[in-house]
Amino acid sequence: MGSIKKIVSKYNPFAICRRKGMRKRIVNSTPSLLTPNCLGGILFHDLGLQFRSPTVNTMILQRDFAKFVLNLDHYLAQELVFFKHPKVEVPCAKLDDITIHFTHYKTEQEAQEKWLSRMKRLDRDNLFIILAERDGLTPEEITQLGQVKARGLVVLTANAYPELPYALQIRKYKNDGEVGNILSAVHWNDGREYEKYFDFVKWFNEADGGDYDVRKFARRGVSRYVPPVK
Repeated sequence: MGSIKKIVSKYNPFAICRRKGMRKRIVNSTPSLLTPNCLGGILFHDLGLQFRSPTVNTMILQRDFAKFVLNLDHYLAQELVFFKHPKVEVPCAKLDDITIHFTHYKTEQEAQEKWLSRMKRLDRDNLFIILAERDGLTPEEITQLGQVKARGLVVLTANAYPELPYALQIRKYKNDGEVGNILSAVHWNDGREYEKYFDFVKWFNEADGGDYDVRKFARRGVSRYVPPVK
């Protein structure tokens, strides 16, 4: 976010009111949230919560991120190996076989310090995970995500997966094959598109790590889980 946009966001009365409403509702004040993009940082900022996740302010392709959360113990035990990316200027590192872009950091040292400090805050008993069907994430990989161990899991999808309780189809993208830019801003109150489809505050408060059924957290414009007939 540019400096002018930050100032507008900070003093925009509608944005202030929106954030106050979110913060008033939050009960679970120490969630750890793993996301493959800026959604985590934006959400933590809106809720006024401490960054309790190493993936805050990073970008990881969805397929790599799926591997990351499915093998979390393995990847968190690996050391970051920084390299010069030929196409981007931000610090980049390999974590075993996945690539992490540290999109909000200027130096490799800063990126590594933030990764390590926030990894220490990660609470596996209060862990939430968000993905989206894009970057080539396959139906098979989306199905495999049901194996992760977390308090809450949601995959925002373009296609319908009625058999998966954690898959939330955003009907707006059903003909696109993948989910679009759900981080796009609603300028009058600094909200984000993803808020239209999912009540993240309620999710943080009420998810219990059961079968990851996200129906009660869904909002308009989505298709919901249909339990199989027994």
